[in-house]
Amino acid sequence: MRGAGTGSLILLAAGLALSWAPAPTRVGAEEKGPEKEAFDRQVRPVLAKYCFGCHGEKKQSAKLDLAPLSAEVVPQTWQHVWERLRSRQMPPADQPQPTADERERLLDWIEAQFAKHTRAGCPDPGPLRPRRLNVREHMNTFRDLAFWKDGGRPRRTSYTNKPDGSVNLYQSVVPPPEHPCAFVTRQLPQDTTDGGFDTVGDTLSIPPFLVEKYLRCSKTLLDDVLNAKPNVAKEWPLYSNVARLRDGPLPKGQTQRQVAIAYLKDFASRAFRHPVTAEDVEKYAKLFDAAVERGDDFDTAIRLPLQAILTSPRFVVLWADAGTDTRGTGAPVRALDDYELAARLSYFLWSSVPDQELRVAAQQGKLRAPEVLEQHARRMLKHLRITDGLMAGFLCQWLQLDKLDRATPDAERYASYFQSNLAELMKSELLLFADAILVEDRSILEFVDADWGFLCYPLAQHYGHEPFPGKKPPSNAQPTWYRVKFADKTRGGVLTMGKVLTGTSRPLRTSPVHRGKWVLEAILGTPPPPPPPDVDNVLKEDKEDGKALTVPQLMAKHRNSAACSSCHNMIDPLGLAFENFDPVGRWRDRDQDQPIDARGTLSDGKKFNGAAELKALLMARKDEFTRNFVEQMLTYALGRKLEFYDVATVKEITRAVIADDYKLSRVVVDVVKSYPFRNRRIEAGEPKENKP
Repeated sequence: MRGAGTGSLILLAAGLALSWAPAPTRVGAEEKGPEKEAFDRQVRPVLAKYCFGCHGEKKQSAKLDLAPLSAEVVPQTWQHVWERLRSRQMPPADQPQPTADERERLLDWIEAQFAKHTRAGCPDPGPLRPRRLNVREHMNTFRDLAFWKDGGRPRRTSYTNKPDGSVNLYQSVVPPPEHPCAFVTRQLPQDTTDGGFDTVGDTLSIPPFLVEKYLRCSKTLLDDVLNAKPNVAKEWPLYSNVARLRDGPLPKGQTQRQVAIAYLKDFASRAFRHPVTAEDVEKYAKLFDAAVERGDDFDTAIRLPLQAILTSPRFVVLWADAGTDTRGTGAPVRALDDYELAARLSYFLWSSVPDQELRVAAQQGKLRAPEVLEQHARRMLKHLRITDGLMAGFLCQWLQLDKLDRATPDAERYASYFQSNLAELMKSELLLFADAILVEDRSILEFVDADWGFLCYPLAQHYGHEPFPGKKPPSNAQPTWYRVKFADKTRGGVLTMGKVLTGTSRPLRTSPVHRGKWVLEAILGTPPPPPPPDVDNVLKEDKEDGKALTVPQLMAKHRNSAACSSCHNMIDPLGLAFENFDPVGRWRDRDQDQPIDARGTLSDGKKFNGAAELKALLMARKDEFTRNFVEQMLTYALGRKLEFYDVATVKEITRAVIADDYKLSRVVVDVVKSYPFRNRRIEAGEPKENKP
């Protein structure tokens, strides 16, 4: 679960209303006896030993009093405790720590309370509220409706080497090919990732100004396709279908209008991700008829219904077919129908419409079977569409690539960074690595602790990697990439890649704060609270006795400030582990003519010196990283922030991933087969068919 600021967590713990369920029923004394006894025996002593000193009757740090908590409170009251305890932020590092058994016992008890709260006896899968397509989804959906045929060549299952040792990239992410619908990114406003991912529905509303932009986008698409030269466009399905309708020959006994209506029905069913009725398609046929009657040629006449389909709310909005329930059956949860499930699966993995195989499975009513879902998920992972889907969507956003791309080192001090185009090469290095884990179905632990990676000559020279099998490329030539094995854990994994190290630095110096914050957010899933508004004043003085301070010395000023210490004791050590890497990712042994100090202590008291030892400590807690990865992917797939009622699902998927050697495909498959992915909470006025 993504963290929150201290203030918001306190408000949550203080009494967030249960708007989705009836108020909890107080059980009788004879029923609550065993529950209270278990609480008093197993839980309250741990709280009293480690928590009540700061959060009890005599003292309420952060205005939080845990002493009144009992076995009867609603789950939200415990959510703050659970989040802080799980992330090892409670108790603070300078206070006595619970044993592993005590911590696990308390976490298990809280999670058991979460599991008890259901909706009329059904587990709560959470809502599936309508949301608009994000820009990536809009772009990919346009492409798959207009330019790409169903099916297509699947990807290979590994990055193979050529005879000279270089990597066969085979339509890889380097360099990225031009998207045929890239115009969408120029005509629609860019999505925010305030919810962590661009699939989170809370950030995907439809302000009125977007309607005009949708019209412009659909017009551009139809112009690009229908005005293209025949020798170029003959393989595009939208062009070839319109040409067939216009030029014939027509099926025996059918008019051009009948054939056009049949095509519009098929096109609308694909675009709307659900079969349309004859009554639905007749509305679009009338637009075609009106254009013909006023003397428009066929291409002009067919544009009108096609554009109406591509700007319809049923196209622009996912889950727009939920409808309303007039029968009032009162069921709290329903299973997604096969077409809804096909769309959810396709937009999760491909960020686009379902293909023919998914549509057939939905039509046959087979898709809801878990084994069929797994079969399609594994098939889709091997398709080329995964690059613009799960790769560009989940993996890049999880690694915060958009934020890392904004870094700009000082051009004068780091001139070689710009002369060798290292920004793009570092991005390619990260993308190739993430793509290889996806394509080859490797362990997700390698994101943290791999002994291999991809390098080209300019990057190898920049990093000082020797020996390197490649040679300096000719001027203006695309660099050749090689798969390399690192001699030690100094390099390897995303934490010590140039894109991450540069993207979390300042123009003239490293930033342990930004680097530590990135580790907390991306790797550990425990983002710190936002800084106080006057935080920049703390570091105005970067000299002492006329001598420039090193970055670790500057960070010590943070930790000596009462306003900063609580957070920076957690952030700084993680960032300082990478001090041997300068602001553009090169190794160094000294800074400000002083030896690098990369020592640190984690919140649990474990000490390390440098990036390699930090990676080792993170791998000692690899199941925590796995759980965070599962939480992040489930958030992306469900399109909403996770809540306490998702804890059991996360735990179940995490166990399955651990049992399957941490394979990336297991995360995907078990997310797809999970209860909240296949079901939805019923809000007031929505249909209640399909028992889960």
